[in-house]
Amino acid sequence: MKKPRKWQIIYALCSLVYMGWVMHVGTNEFDRINGQYRRLAAQLDAGRIRTAALEELSAECRKKTRDHSGLEEEACLSWPSRVVETKAKEIEEQRVRARERGVIKLVLFYTGFVLIFLLAPPILIYLLLIGIITLYKNIKIVR
Repeated sequence: MKKPRKWQIIYALCSLVYMGWVMHVGTNEFDRINGQYRRLAAQLDAGRIRTAALEELSAECRKKTRDHSGLEEEACLSWPSRVVETKAKEIEEQRVRARERGVIKLVLFYTGFVLIFLLAPPILIYLLLIGIITLYKNIKIVR
């Protein structure tokens, strides 16, 4: 097995320091993306879905009340359970799709972060250094 050269050890240490620094700098973005996903997941709570369904039904009713002066505001306070369940299913489907998009965003973010910021720079710089070393190794100085 070939013994690593001194510059390779120094380069490996510098790469590790770089990766640690990038992870430290990226912590705020990690927190932001994970927080968005946690909020999307929390919105799937049955109580929150029912509350949102009632709020949407009431908002639609109030809008109709403003548009048509013949409707009473009191009609917007109570709803048959079937109507509430239908609206809750619609909202749940919307929130499940939003959470699925959140998972995709999370995976793409972490994959992109690892590839673009953690792996690509050290690999490209290493290849550049190997190319420069190989180039200068093959140059012969004639006096």
